[in-house]
Amino acid sequence: MSTRSTLSTGAGSDPARKEPGVASKGCCNVEFQIDARGDVNIYNCSAPGKSPAPTCPPALPGGTCLPVAAGAKHKQGGGQKLAGLAGRAQAPSALATSTLHMARRFLLGKPAANPLEAAVFGVLSRLPEPLRDTMSCAVSAFDALPPRQRSRLFVDSLILDPDQAIDAEMLSKAWTREIADRVGALVLGDAQAVEEERPGRPRVYCPTGEDFFSQVRICRVNDLRTANYIPSLAAGDLLPSEVQQDCSPVLVDGQVQVVCQVRTADCPGHSKDGVCARVPEVAAGDGVVLEGVNYFSVDARVRLTLSPNGGLTREVDAHVWGDLDTEVTEVIDGETRLINDCRVHDRLTFRVPDDLPPGIYQIQVVVPNTTGLACLGNELVSNVEFINVTPPPSARFQIATETLHARAETSPAWLGSDEVGLRMIAMPLLADLSTGAPTVIGDISLGDVDSGETRNIARVLFAQQQPIAGVALSILGHEIDSEEAYEKMITSFTDVFIDLVKEQAQFIKAALAAAGGAALLGKLGPAGWVAVAIGAAVTLAIDLIVALWAPADLIIEDGIGLSTTELVALTSPNFPAPAASTYPTEGGLQVKTTPLDKIPQQYRERREYHSEDEDSRYEIIYRFNRLA
Repeated sequence: MSTRSTLSTGAGSDPARKEPGVASKGCCNVEFQIDARGDVNIYNCSAPGKSPAPTCPPALPGGTCLPVAAGAKHKQGGGQKLAGLAGRAQAPSALATSTLHMARRFLLGKPAANPLEAAVFGVLSRLPEPLRDTMSCAVSAFDALPPRQRSRLFVDSLILDPDQAIDAEMLSKAWTREIADRVGALVLGDAQAVEEERPGRPRVYCPTGEDFFSQVRICRVNDLRTANYIPSLAAGDLLPSEVQQDCSPVLVDGQVQVVCQVRTADCPGHSKDGVCARVPEVAAGDGVVLEGVNYFSVDARVRLTLSPNGGLTREVDAHVWGDLDTEVTEVIDGETRLINDCRVHDRLTFRVPDDLPPGIYQIQVVVPNTTGLACLGNELVSNVEFINVTPPPSARFQIATETLHARAETSPAWLGSDEVGLRMIAMPLLADLSTGAPTVIGDISLGDVDSGETRNIARVLFAQQQPIAGVALSILGHEIDSEEAYEKMITSFTDVFIDLVKEQAQFIKAALAAAGGAALLGKLGPAGWVAVAIGAAVTLAIDLIVALWAPADLIIEDGIGLSTTELVALTSPNFPAPAASTYPTEGGLQVKTTPLDKIPQQYRERREYHSEDEDSRYEIIYRFNRLA
């Protein structure tokens, strides 16, 4: 365990280290780092006969703008936090960059140049003097960042001269670029995949005799492996999410529960060893991601045919991002063979037409023959897979938190209890993939939290008021300090920044269409993945600002995104509960989701947040309700 501490002492004659806002005349501030797993005792005594050392103000740890409260647990330095974020960030933060630039202009006394700045300056004008000093310190900390790190975390196009103002159009373009890069990384494995298409490598041959092998192949639909996956999957190899299940509410020990059985007959799609393969539900107007082999032309299309009678056929354009990493051939027993199975990760996305009637549709990838092999004809057509096109959901939902449980407080526990500050933001994703007005929950401060304790944090994070395509949630929790004035300062400043995010979000929504953002995001994949990207982007923005100024350690972090179709499945008795999952966050935490219970109109799950840096594990229970 690495502990970074700062010691203030009057001993010695070295000149004081100068820190913003610290009058340290006559004091010597010494920063030291200790790598140890056991207890560390430090004794600081004046030499006999010497006059008492002068009283020194609290020292500022490197990279923070507030002193560490007396008796507080050790905190990571700002530089350490920012270095970690720079290594993990999927895209630079537009919101953090615009906030810092507008704060700089406000502190310099520049007049608001446009409605966006007027709204932001209105929030900043309410800052008391100590918080203005803190804001100034945060701007200085940003200026001191190494250039490469700054470019990894902040948007270069928004780092302007103080005489230049950021307007809503500039912010919207940068925000859209950030979300598109994040969705590109999530869906296609590369942030640059949004800007251009990339054909995969041809892995084809001229068939002879009775050869019915599908050289163009769909291996996954929205990350679910298909019945035509190669190497072939037995029924026992399929995950619960990859088989069709029939679910219904039953009374178990006096409680209503949703009980599911695997379907073995009347399959809506393929059957695998007597088990029905899953046919994923896709709302009209939503995106779909296919992964497979031989998507070697950017002019590939997707053919949708109404099943079973084939009375309706539509073809739609696809966005192609081919796999250039997997080798085309391999040598087995001295024989060179094509690699044309599902080890290949060619990907494409397409959008289900808004006006497509509901029903089960066959889908096939149609690829123009650009290989030069006349034996393959004018185009190659993939194997058949299935999707269930549903009307855009009109249901209404609510998302709430119930409890916070400390499985393990931050280490070392003997230094005292944790002081937990929680901030949560929910942003609806509208049909045009712009964001609606955010809901902010910023009033959760929990003092003296020890390992094994559970606290009530009953809050409604989101209550749907209008038709939506999905919802994005940003969840952040920090270990702060217990001294009342200090805690109030951290809480107040964080709330101010969240207010700034909220103000800017209103302008992003208004200018998104003008910036072409909705059209760009709409072609990239399912709305749920766009919502994930938005939740992660808001989370990173807040985390960056906190890292720049506050000695507060990240112990809870999450960017949650759910489409309306996913919310329907979570709260419906016709679908099983999702499987447990784990994933990392950009702040370096590991998140583990575990379903708890599912009844008609309600689903509950536990999310565990593990910080390896802080050796802490916190859990939050979430509840998803269908209201109408």
